[in-house]
Amino acid sequence: MQPRVRSALLALVIMIMLVSTAYLAAGALHDRLAPEPEEPVADVRLVAVAIGGLGGEEERSPLLATLNVGGKYDIGIRVQGLRSEGGVRTMFSMECEGIDKGDVDVYYYDPGSDSWKPVAMVDGGDSLQGIVGPPNGVAVYYGYDQLYKLLIISHIDGKCTPDAWVEWG
Repeated sequence: MQPRVRSALLALVIMIMLVSTAYLAAGALHDRLAPEPEEPVADVRLVAVAIGGLGGEEERSPLLATLNVGGKYDIGIRVQGLRSEGGVRTMFSMECEGIDKGDVDVYYYDPGSDSWKPVAMVDGGDSLQGIVGPPNGVAVYYGYDQLYKLLIISHIDGKCTPDAWVEWG
């Protein structure tokens, strides 16, 4: 083989190695910088619940879309784990036009103390939001299944939309 052909082949091999190395390095850098899309930590649903005398409370109506002054309502939040994660906080909100911090009182049942604990609701405009359960959250794992039972006492008349989700991190 002629020295010119050998030099050309060597240059071609070196160029292919440099391009492939740069391509692999760019992919590794992208993987490191771009956040991986995360699957949800848990499936969260609002469900009807029966309080049945928990913490001395009697049975009430399930939470409806329309609240009445002095009305007491029950609702449940079912959290089912889809992957392992620590510090998962279960959130609850009530969305109503013009709702204010003193318009509803929200409590969750804590089976450990057999008592109703207040949910500190924060004003978010036309919604109130709060953490149900421990403020630092709980460890969730695949197969985790928790039902939070909530008591809502209304101080307003009007249509409200409840919602629940989890946050972590």
